Amino acid sequence: MPRFLERSRRFAISTNMKVMYSSLCAHEHLEEVSELSFGRAVLTKRTPHLLLTRDPKARLVSAFRDKFRNQPSVLGQPAFQGWQRIHRVHYRYLNLKDSDPDEVKQARFLGMSFEEFVSLLPKTYLLDGHLRPQYLLQWLRFKRLLPVAPARVTHICPMEGLDPQEIREQWGIEMGERRNVTPKGGDDSFDDARAAAIIARVYRRDFALIGRG
Repeated sequence: MPRFLERSRRFAISTNMKVMYSSLCAHEHLEEVSELSFGRAVLTKRTPHLLLTRDPKARLVSAFRDKFRNQPSVLGQPAFQGWQRIHRVHYRYLNLKDSDPDEVKQARFLGMSFEEFVSLLPKTYLLDGHLRPQYLLQWLRFKRLLPVAPARVTHICPMEGLDPQEIREQWGIEMGERRNVTPKGGDDSFDDARAAAIIARVYRRDFALIGRG
């Protein structure tokens, strides 16, 4: 999970994929660190810990558009980033194999509806950072020492409704410096009632975390 420390160690930030990860990487006063380094700061030195979150459905729609529409559509072009973990964890459920030609994978992913993508969430939501619930950021996971420890969150900040001036003045984060923004548009519908029910169930604790439970 993405963890950042302000270089002078004034504060720590946790976020997740499709929230503000790329934007935070572009801020020179922040550095991405290991779980162990992050844990030492927030547990031992009691560094203030900022948790940046996003509405779970908006985050999921962004991941779908980016990974299952934009990226497969540029296969064969320099912009193609290769098949990533979020794609690979879906292979078994889409009757794909790692050895299948890229064109076969492209056709299957582009033919995948948002409803089908969401229907697989109960099986995939823990397997990739773009799908993993944000409430898990409240816990540190170490391979040695304590396997799980509370991360002492001091500020929970949902992106929706976040005051750009306040976050700039307090944390030095420029909301206007969005990187890797997923283009909007397309013919997909994201208002299916069955999909909404699955999202509400899978991300129940995330909705509660940001006050929308």
